[in-house]
Amino acid sequence: RWQLFLIVQLFLGVGFAQTPEFNADSAHAYLLHLTDAIGPRPMGSHHEREALRWAVEQFHRFGADTAYVLPVPRSPRGINTTSGVAVGLFPGKSDSIIVVGGHIDSTPRQNPGANDNASGTACVLELARIWGQREHRHTLLFAAFGGEEGGLVGSRYFVEHFPHIDRVALMISIDMAGVTDPIVPFFEVKSHQAPRWLVEDAYTIDRALGYNALEYPTNFFSLNTVMDGAGSDHMPFLEKNIPAIDFTTGINTSPIHTHRDRPEFIDKAMLARSGRLVDRMLQKYHEQGVPSPRKGHYMLWEIFGGRLFIPRWLILIFDLVAVVLGILAFRASRARRPEIPPEQRVRFSGLKILGFMVLIAICAQLGEALMQAIKGLRYPWFVPFRQYLWFAGLWALIGLWLSLQLTRGWRFTRDPHAYARWAIILLLGLTVLFACGSARLALYPALSLAIFSLGILLPGSGFNMAAMIFAFLPMFRLMFMEALPLYARTSVRAGFAIDRFLESAAYSAGLTLLLVIWYLPILHIFAHTAVVAAPARQVARWYRSLPTGAVLLLALVGLGGYVLAFPAYNDRWRASVHLEAQYDMNTGESTLTVQGNEYLRKVKLVSEAFRRNYDARILKDDLPAKFTADWIEVQDAGTVVSADGDSLSLRWHLITRRPWYRVDLTLSVDTLRLERITTDLAYRKAEKGFRMIWGAEPPDTIPVAAELNLPPGARLIRKLQARYV
Repeated sequence: RWQLFLIVQLFLGVGFAQTPEFNADSAHAYLLHLTDAIGPRPMGSHHEREALRWAVEQFHRFGADTAYVLPVPRSPRGINTTSGVAVGLFPGKSDSIIVVGGHIDSTPRQNPGANDNASGTACVLELARIWGQREHRHTLLFAAFGGEEGGLVGSRYFVEHFPHIDRVALMISIDMAGVTDPIVPFFEVKSHQAPRWLVEDAYTIDRALGYNALEYPTNFFSLNTVMDGAGSDHMPFLEKNIPAIDFTTGINTSPIHTHRDRPEFIDKAMLARSGRLVDRMLQKYHEQGVPSPRKGHYMLWEIFGGRLFIPRWLILIFDLVAVVLGILAFRASRARRPEIPPEQRVRFSGLKILGFMVLIAICAQLGEALMQAIKGLRYPWFVPFRQYLWFAGLWALIGLWLSLQLTRGWRFTRDPHAYARWAIILLLGLTVLFACGSARLALYPALSLAIFSLGILLPGSGFNMAAMIFAFLPMFRLMFMEALPLYARTSVRAGFAIDRFLESAAYSAGLTLLLVIWYLPILHIFAHTAVVAAPARQVARWYRSLPTGAVLLLALVGLGGYVLAFPAYNDRWRASVHLEAQYDMNTGESTLTVQGNEYLRKVKLVSEAFRRNYDARILKDDLPAKFTADWIEVQDAGTVVSADGDSLSLRWHLITRRPWYRVDLTLSVDTLRLERITTDLAYRKAEKGFRMIWGAEPPDTIPVAAELNLPPGARLIRKLQARYV
């Protein structure tokens, strides 16, 4: 009986064994280990190395057949900093490989990197745990990439040096998974996109899970791909023609790359959301296999709850058609221009329109300037960014109202071609300029050009009015694309370098110029429509009326009070303050400076030598502290100079008595420049010579060996800078 009972129990256990599922608590525990037990993980740091070793331990624990750290000997960007990739290999029935990865490093040094990207690594580890207990058709390779923040260093090295890269059928990356934003799929590089089947599968599975979380910001990616902007570790795989996709959340709402990227802002349910999405994709490819197409050439546009895949060739054809339409519209407009007697002709209408555009662009920035003055802050919009965009838009409308007031006294030509030609010429120029980036980017001015051209070629004021409205939208959507908060908050880091009035004025002038170039053709379209369409003239007269101005003023007061109530900063978003100490070993001089990218508001500094309280419109202050930091020594380890003095064999040891964080060695000459260097070290070209950099906690003794050719009679200049934190 007992034997029978045990046999029955065994069969029952097998029959009712549960398939392991993604566990958010487990993933969150991995995240906390990375952020709290290990801490910030800059590329090349001992914390990054510790995190990579720990990931390998987890892969072993989950049953990996092979687990190891693939060492990355140096950064490809001329920095002598090592990194690595933690690899866990789980063999399947096939030797075809699916890679699931996320980067394990973080930046800067003080950043625990909770969302970016302990969250993604935690999901990868949890997926490794559950798939280590399942059967799988494909060999699964789970990877934690180092050096992503340094320029995809780990993943680029992996695709070049992993011995079985030709067997990789698919790569899925998770980069930021811990906040409640929509999930943004990244699936493109400059040359192509991931195959369509991969994107369709992701959306289908997301909808089947009930999340409906995937959102593709078309306008953002139109700019991002051209600018080599945001990306992740899937990109080197795509560049190798391996189907790859990345899932990212929180690009606008997560304080990434700051010390506030902390675990208390992580939502465990969101870890499960990204993890289960990838898990179901792996299940699909386990059951059905990975489709064969390797790449695609299209532009994805989400519309009416569906997805439109626009082929690249169609975009190129449309750009060309728009140019042809622009030329035809130019000729048609010129042929229809009215005869105006010489005494009635008005000159410089184009310059007046330009003046209007400058006025509107300046007014669009006045709202920010007003709030800066009232709040005494440099970036009052940092948290309520979208509310400030509405405020800026209202100020731009006031600028348009003020411009129309000038039409009461200024004369303008009644020849519509005077405005049409400039609109067409400017849009043609923008189309050609943007086409230098990509046909997809050129699509935006091309759309505006095509719409306006059709308004000219098709008779009727209705077409003209529609063209005026819709021609505005493409360029507007491109400028105010979906990830604008990310770009705006990232630009604030430049605030440390902009600490003088002239620099601030130059920045504002540059922004004004951008707005003028961007929207000047649209203003010419408005002027053209006002001449040819009576309804447009009636709208212009109504808009420039005093009652309309009063309504705008009331709206300005109301919206201004609403915006004023928002705090500029909160627990998640904080201003940055740096305390920088410099010591010159040649002169023995030292300086200590406190500086913020925001005005120093409610800042307190306390030390044995001084006490400072700041609450004023200042960005930096020099402190009266003198110190000595003669911690560096350069030892000659056998430098040899040739008999004619034209070549030099350097053998140095750079030594520090305290751990340094970054070392920067520049070699140059007092005349001409160094033209050749032979060394095993990574280096960059610098003015009159070469530059070598060691980052993220280099060893206390750095050997330097190099062969140099010196210009005749030149003297070698060595500049050594070290950063301590």
